[in-house]
Amino acid sequence: MSISSTILESSRTSTPLATLVNSGCRAVGGIFRLDYARAVVLTDDWRKSQAGGVPHGAFLLAAAGGQTAEGFALDDEELILLRVSGTAPLPNESDLVQTRLAVVRDAGDSGKGFDEVTDELTRNELQQSAFDCEVIGTFYTEPNSTAIVFGSDIDNVVSSARYQVFLPSEKVLSWVASYPEPEGDDVLTLGAVRFASTRRRARAAAVDSADVHVHIDDFIARKTAVFGMTRTGKSNTIKTLVTAIATHSARTGTKVGQLIFDPQGEYANVNEQDKTGLRLLGDDDDAVRIYKVDPDPSDTREKTLRLNFYDRDVLDAVWGLVSDATAPVNTNYAKSFRSADLTEPDVSDHSAHNRWGWALVAFYGLLAKCGFTAQALPQPLRIAFPAAKATDFLNANPNAITPAGTGKYELSSPQAALSLATWVAARPDEFPKWHDENSRFPDIAGVYDYTGVTSAVRSIRAFHGTVSTGDVAEQLWQDMIEGRLAIVDLSSGNDLVAKVMSERIVTHLLNRAGEVFRSNQDPVRLQIVVEEAHNLFERGGKDVADNPWVRLSKEAAKYKMGLIYATQEVTSVDQRILSNTSNWLVAHLNSDKETNELSHYYDFRTWAESLRRIEDQGFVRMKTHSSKYIVPVQIAKFDHAMVNAARTAAGLKSVEAD
Repeated sequence: MSISSTILESSRTSTPLATLVNSGCRAVGGIFRLDYARAVVLTDDWRKSQAGGVPHGAFLLAAAGGQTAEGFALDDEELILLRVSGTAPLPNESDLVQTRLAVVRDAGDSGKGFDEVTDELTRNELQQSAFDCEVIGTFYTEPNSTAIVFGSDIDNVVSSARYQVFLPSEKVLSWVASYPEPEGDDVLTLGAVRFASTRRRARAAAVDSADVHVHIDDFIARKTAVFGMTRTGKSNTIKTLVTAIATHSARTGTKVGQLIFDPQGEYANVNEQDKTGLRLLGDDDDAVRIYKVDPDPSDTREKTLRLNFYDRDVLDAVWGLVSDATAPVNTNYAKSFRSADLTEPDVSDHSAHNRWGWALVAFYGLLAKCGFTAQALPQPLRIAFPAAKATDFLNANPNAITPAGTGKYELSSPQAALSLATWVAARPDEFPKWHDENSRFPDIAGVYDYTGVTSAVRSIRAFHGTVSTGDVAEQLWQDMIEGRLAIVDLSSGNDLVAKVMSERIVTHLLNRAGEVFRSNQDPVRLQIVVEEAHNLFERGGKDVADNPWVRLSKEAAKYKMGLIYATQEVTSVDQRILSNTSNWLVAHLNSDKETNELSHYYDFRTWAESLRRIEDQGFVRMKTHSSKYIVPVQIAKFDHAMVNAARTAAGLKSVEAD
């Protein structure tokens, strides 16, 4: 070879794409047939064995070129990325089958080994096989540029004779799985590439620990779905993402608030098995706040989740909770009850304000009847009440009300409200204004004897606390402004309570974020994390305006609000949420109903069968906002090292595992 030819071949093996191929990638065969969507790769048993095996779903790189003394030289600056989807028949497959049958028969009849009843040429012929591969796209470089670009197709189909196919080395596999590679503080090493449940050959070939790096920014202000059956690693994945975002926030000095709805108390507490938990990301309530029904007063991070249902400062929030809790009761009296408006009118409108006071008497009486205990009302309630009737009422209920001016009386306790409401409700003819069509008193007092409404109201009793002050939803909004991690422990209530409380909080956050947006202020960057999302989401159950989760999926992008939701039921998630989901991490699903639903998105149809069959914990198929294709990943285990990395970034001391 001439000097000029040697220099040319050398340059063709040192281009960015050629460098990839020459970085330990192993040749496994050549393309036998190629079209725009699929490729058939001719291979043999020896090459597959030398490469460490070629599992289903494996990435392959096809390059047009040839081997030289300097390495593999590319004819063109492009690599075709393939994914193994199965095997393919060879043109002489029927002849090979006949030969294999004869070999098996002869070996069985003679008691000899297979190699003893075949010649070398036949043995080589019998080892030929082919892969059926999906064409994922093309890596290429533009003229006069070293930047590698990816296109999600191929722009030409040529004779395949020059295409050699390579199994990526660990380094190249990590690059392919992480493309486009994140940099700086945007890097999260989420796990390692994993193609199969059986990993023996991958370990032998040293390709079982190819790191997968993702862009942390992909998971901020975007929707992320984490799907999988119980015990397949959903919680581990969420803890890893939450910790990575906290680390990124601390390193970059960008405040990102994170709110976790925790239905089982798993995130609010330290795991007893590994002594690790998200609450360790902070030592006090400046970084971490955990909202519980019964907080530990000795831990400054723990705050009360309760509201004082008799505090008029949170009347709108309380009425919203009660209305949502009774929503499943679909009777006429329940609908009339929910139609009541407890918004306080202008005090100058005496008629409207009097009716509002009477409705409030009925509401506080209902709460007292349903077991919402309190010695006194935080703010005494003054109402219009005829003096002539007051004497009769006080004879039956001494000290329940006290005079507060001409035609006015004051109630100071919930029990007094219940007594007065019950007494007035039994005398509609004596109190016509309390019962007319403009009054909401009868709509509220009228449900006292209907167990459907009263049972529903009792279901949220755990969230009432007489010492609580302010609105938890507003406190959480302030936490998000300050970039804190806030965990709402909903384990003390039932599914209805969790649904009602979480929807009210999300609605409040959306409304406050909307106010910020409309005032042209910088958005509050925050993440909302929902575990067991199938208990909270309701597919097609409400219009957008009434469904905070759908509102979140549609409005959150402009508000810089992200959503991470985890569930084992893809079909439980509203299609409007799925359609707006940017990141997908999918572990084992045991139903074709769920995998069929999943198959409507990206190319998850390719993985449907393995998702149903393989149950390994932490083994997910991942598609992120930045990535161009699905990557199978073994998610790294959440541990103290992750927690301490976040603490170090925040300027805190490391914690030791007990």
